[in-house]
Amino acid sequence: MTTPQQYAVREVALATFYDIQTGKARVQLQNLKTSGLENSAETVYARGGRGNAKIVGFSSNREGKVKLQDALITNEALAMLTSNNVAIASANIYQRDELVVSSDAAALKFTPAAAGSLISVYKLNPDGTHGSELAYTASAAASGKYTVTGKTLGFFADEIADGAKVVAYYKTETDEDASTITVSSDKFAGSFKVVLDCLVRDAYTKQDYAAQIVINNAKLLDSFKFSMASTGDPTMLDLELDILKPINGNDMWTMTVYDETLLA
Repeated sequence: MTTPQQYAVREVALATFYDIQTGKARVQLQNLKTSGLENSAETVYARGGRGNAKIVGFSSNREGKVKLQDALITNEALAMLTSNNVAIASANIYQRDELVVSSDAAALKFTPAAAGSLISVYKLNPDGTHGSELAYTASAAASGKYTVTGKTLGFFADEIADGAKVVAYYKTETDEDASTITVSSDKFAGSFKVVLDCLVRDAYTKQDYAAQIVINNAKLLDSFKFSMASTGDPTMLDLELDILKPINGNDMWTMTVYDETLLA
């Protein structure tokens, strides 16, 4: 049976990104909310005669865009957007602990990443706001000061009553499997080959067929955002690409509709 000549497209595409230089696959986005392919061109007209009507048109400036919205945030997609590899290694992270004082001491949840002074230590007011700041001392605790031994903060004798709270800000170290994404001022998203795998339905037979759109050169645009709110949908990652003309041809993209059951 021949592939359809009239069909409907509904299902969101699977988007696979390939490195143009090596030809190797970088990532496939399998959880897209939307996927779209936009095409445009500009037309200018020769006008004349009474009424200055359009006589003949000249088209140019062919453009294409790919717009994807991912329901999940994928590290490799962020790496392509930022042009920085995802670093898998231990890292220092900021921590805030509210601590209850007992017998002139309080225990941190985690071990500080560096010995010595923490970022900040404050007495807590009853309403949870910062009270007076405590300074670090490496020697025996004195009035208005604290010491650090491992995870334990020590305070001057009887200065802070049992049951009172202090808050400590400090850095602690993750394990070696932490993932770090970096946005650098001098690095920008590159260009990729993009393959969109779609599903079409024959308008006559109502049978489903596969369709594959191949874009050999698409520039990933650098803008992206995280929207975080206490209500509504989780944040999604929007990816937009400008389709570029190949250096050795004019075909900006191709779409092939085929029967998957007849693949070799």
